[in-house]
Amino acid sequence: MIKTKLAKYISLGLFILLLACNDTKVKPELGVQNYTILQLDRLILYLNTLQKTAEEKNAITDLQTQFLATRLQYKKIEAIVEYYFQGLTRRINGPALPEVKTDDGQVWPPHGLQVIEQILYSNYHDSTRVSLLNEINLLKADLVFIKSNVPEQSILPRHFQELLQHQCIRMASLGMSGFDTPLCKNAIPELLSSLTGIFELYQIYYSSKAIEIDYQACKSDIEKQGNDFDHFDRLNFLTQQLMPFSVALTQNHNIEDNKELTQAFKGTLKDLLIGKGLNADYYTNYAIGYSSLEKIKLGERLFYDTQLSQSNLISCGTCHQADLFFTDGKIKAENLVHGGNLGRNTPTLLYSAFQSRQFYDLRSTSLEDQISEVIQNTNEFNSDNKHLEKKLEKEQSYLSLFKKVFKNTDSINSYMIRNSIAAYVRSLSPFKSSFDHYMRGDKKALSAEEKEGFNIFMGKGKCGTCHFMPLFNGNVPPWFNQSESEVIG
Repeated sequence: MIKTKLAKYISLGLFILLLACNDTKVKPELGVQNYTILQLDRLILYLNTLQKTAEEKNAITDLQTQFLATRLQYKKIEAIVEYYFQGLTRRINGPALPEVKTDDGQVWPPHGLQVIEQILYSNYHDSTRVSLLNEINLLKADLVFIKSNVPEQSILPRHFQELLQHQCIRMASLGMSGFDTPLCKNAIPELLSSLTGIFELYQIYYSSKAIEIDYQACKSDIEKQGNDFDHFDRLNFLTQQLMPFSVALTQNHNIEDNKELTQAFKGTLKDLLIGKGLNADYYTNYAIGYSSLEKIKLGERLFYDTQLSQSNLISCGTCHQADLFFTDGKIKAENLVHGGNLGRNTPTLLYSAFQSRQFYDLRSTSLEDQISEVIQNTNEFNSDNKHLEKKLEKEQSYLSLFKKVFKNTDSINSYMIRNSIAAYVRSLSPFKSSFDHYMRGDKKALSAEEKEGFNIFMGKGKCGTCHFMPLFNGNVPPWFNQSESEVIG
């Protein structure tokens, strides 16, 4: 009864809102704000129903049914919430895992929809009901805060285009993989809800249904395939439906790019999947650290120069060998100073530029910092920055190159050395794999077995819940500003 009344109320509200937004007097920004508030109200009502169901000690199946409906509702406005309220998104739909702050070591407990999912799908019993009710109340409080602040957000044209693309990327990399539905496996119905949210927002902002054909094609494919998480053909949906849909969203909307704003990624979902729009310089600490062709060439020379080590025998290229994809091909790296092995392997440098933090424990905030640790590590280069500066300054050819790359300098400092090497490493992102060629339209690039492997990787195998497509590393899309590192045993 509650759901029936709720559906009628929302349907009427949305109908009135869409009519109002077709009036040219209503600003697109206001239309989106009103839509978001309306959908937030609906989401809170769904949570109220979930709360009442728990308080009345109803069957677990009733709780799970209401929870799934709540998640579907969240997906309709996820694009807005994730874009304008980034500080709260982990509390709303973040992983059900403690968050370790690498800056100060503080551990923050998880909250939100995924924690509720864990409670409801992991041997739920009456003693956990208190935890469930507590999570619902926390989530409602956050949503009320967001609702009160929605009118303060400026829905600029550039922002709106970007948030639509972000939601497409979220659907492709996180949604389809089951990243935020690990237990309930509701990922496929949620794709449709996300898609509907994008379509409704587009209609309101542009007073247009220009993308309806592409929307219906995506919708039809999802409905035709059904809700079977394990057997959904992700590769076909991605390339034949969602990528074209992401391009359609931009047609007839020439949005001025803010050239002064440095971002990890700018573009459509299609751009991302063909290796366009990613910016490795986003992860540098200073503007002076941005890459150039001359700096990359200098960095390559330094990369293979054994002078960087105390022994004059070891270079970066000693362990990171190009013919082995910039690894050494060994289970664990050799200790070339004292003999034996180091504690970990030599990871590839390919695409490592697109990590917001480096090392397995994420202790370094940049490639420059990571390089500094290697130089000073007594088991690796066993050197120090000051010694290295003096060593390279004695070589006139190096001094001339550094003066050319770093203008207005008469000396070499350690940052210049590290930044040059980092620039070379940032260039090691070829996007020339079979997967990349397939995404660009070469349908022969992947075999039938590889296509099936991709669908398992991004679906039943749940590999994609940690190795995020298309970089397949731990840097979380679509912002690419936070790296995840989990100990899974």
